[in-house]
Parts: sequence; structure tokens; C-alpha cells
Amino acid sequence: MSVSQQFEQDLETVWTRLLDADFRVERSLALGELSASCEIEDSGDRVTVAMSREVTRELPSVLAKVFNPKQTLKFREEWQADGDGWSGTINITVDGQPVTLSADMSLQPKGEGCEYRVSHRCKARIPLVGGKVEKFVLSQTDEGAIQELDYLKNALG
Repeated sequence: MSVSQQFEQDLETVWTRLLDADFRVERSLALGELSASCEIEDSGDRVTVAMSREVTRELPSVLAKVFNPKQTLKFREEWQADGDGWSGTINITVDGQPVTLSADMSLQPKGEGCEYRVSHRCKARIPLVGGKVEKFVLSQTDEGAIQELDYLKNALG
């Protein structure tokens, strides 16, 4: 599944905000997460973002038997300079759950502004209901990405 967001602001403005660990924590809390922490390592043409976020999700009944609605998510983003923009990957694990997410991401100039794109993948190692879990997790992940990108867009004005 894929999500994209156009920004009127130039790439440097958007990228600077994405590299603000305090902004990322603020955004997570504003979107209803219970807690969040973020560390960013910037070495010029490579950036690593590590986040831990505690969330509560309303689960469909079939999944409520498998998952606790309160979960801790661990995010690791690896970005590298890519032409005039940035591209990268993200890996997300859910503590204590047999689910992993990954994605390819990019932030590239587009017209006067820029465009952020992310394409998520999910793997759930759960017999019988793995496919349902993957579908649900991907829908929740894409919805979360849309909310995060909308929050960023509003924060930039």
C-alpha cells in the first residue's frame, strides 16, 4: 500500500522539520499516542531515525484474541541523499508480536514544493489469521501515515 503527500514548501523546509526529534514526539502525542521518544543521527548524506511509540488501537474481534490493544512500536528509518532529495527504508516492529512492517520512502522536489511517498509492506507470522492481520495492520499503518503527513503539512502552514 502506498501513501503520498504534496507540500507547497520546498524540500529543505520539509526535511528540516522531519529531522526535528521534538517535532516527531509532539506529532505522535498530538495524534493520540500514549508516549513517544525519538533519536536522530544526521551524518550529512545519511540519516537514521529511531523512535519508540506506545499506542492503543481498537481491534476487530478476531484480532483482539491475538493482540493486546496497547502496543509498543519500534521504528528505524534509514535515509540517504538521492539526487536532489532523499530516499530510505523503515522497519517497524511491534514488541511481543509476530508482526513486522517495512516500507520504502522518498522525499523529492516536485514543482515549487516537494512530495513525500511511502509504500508499506507487512508480514504476520500467525497461522490461519495471518492474512487478516496483515490487511488490518497495513490499513492502520497507511491511515497513521496519512494523519502524520497531514499534521506535518498543517504545522508547516
